[in-house]
Amino acid sequence: MLDLDIRAYFDSISHELLLKAIRKHTDCAWVLLYIERWLKAPVQLEDGTPEPREKGAPQGSVVSPLMANLFLHYAFDMWMRRNHPSIPFERYADDILCHCDSERQAQELKEALAKRFAECGLELHPDKTKIVYCKDDDRRGDYPEQKFDFLGYTFRARRSKNRWGKHFVNSRCQQCRDEGNPTGNPCLGTTLPGG
Repeated sequence: MLDLDIRAYFDSISHELLLKAIRKHTDCAWVLLYIERWLKAPVQLEDGTPEPREKGAPQGSVVSPLMANLFLHYAFDMWMRRNHPSIPFERYADDILCHCDSERQAQELKEALAKRFAECGLELHPDKTKIVYCKDDDRRGDYPEQKFDFLGYTFRARRSKNRWGKHFVNSRCQQCRDEGNPTGNPCLGTTLPGG
């Protein structure tokens, strides 16, 4: 599993590339004008001085998550489908997991994504981006990283018992384990495909 973290994502989005992505969805001049004005509006510092904004999407705005999602749709999702169609992934905003078949594949993908993100003005966080070993009954190795967080939940190996009483190890969200899946969300507590 490759757990990706983009350093200062919302502050690093290229205005030029984001506007290019938006133009793929609309040619309405006034929409493009207002989005460009909104992106480039200066930030007012505490002392009242305006500071020009060269890149990034203003955080706290209603439309920022939408713009950030659109940017990564082209910078990551479409690129993965073209260049690595056999590697499944999940992405929610800038929280990304890639399900690799081996440590070597994860390392190669990490290097390729570092280059891709650099082309788009982004950078992988060197400490938070990591290759995670998803331990279960079939994968019994010992690696430094064996758990990961995704959308506020921690996933790690745990012992379980199947319906015939046989014990096995699978990956499950820590909160589901501790709280018995309080949300009723069917995706929580399921076995994750390993990497």
